[in-house]
Amino acid sequence: MNFFFDNNLPEKLAQAMRLLDIDVTVEHLKEKFRQDEKDEVWLKYVGEEGLILVTRDQKIRKRPVELLSYRQHKVGAFILTGKKLGKWQGIKQLICAWEEMKILAAGERRPFAFQVRPSGRIKSLAV
Repeated sequence: MNFFFDNNLPEKLAQAMRLLDIDVTVEHLKEKFRQDEKDEVWLKYVGEEGLILVTRDQKIRKRPVELLSYRQHKVGAFILTGKKLGKWQGIKQLICAWEEMKILAAGERRPFAFQVRPSGRIKSLAV
């Protein structure tokens, strides 16, 4: 299983997940692209490489250009929600949902999107 963390998640969080779960690979946007790269450019990469997107950008599946790229390149995504979560709350959110995210990602047909709530609970979203 291969994950791609958007720029709105800390690069160190991607590094930590690589250390915590040796059964997956985790890339961060900054490791492959410029920080200000357009979403449609790296969404194409995510889809073509079969990566699973992890992001806090709740609008990524609503903006027309990004939604087209999202669908065209068959991106699977987990969208972390929660406003003004502290650093540790954000880490806890991801850790609590991680195993279920891997199971869902392995079994879902792309494109797909799931919302990950601050509690770690996961809900399917329309794409």
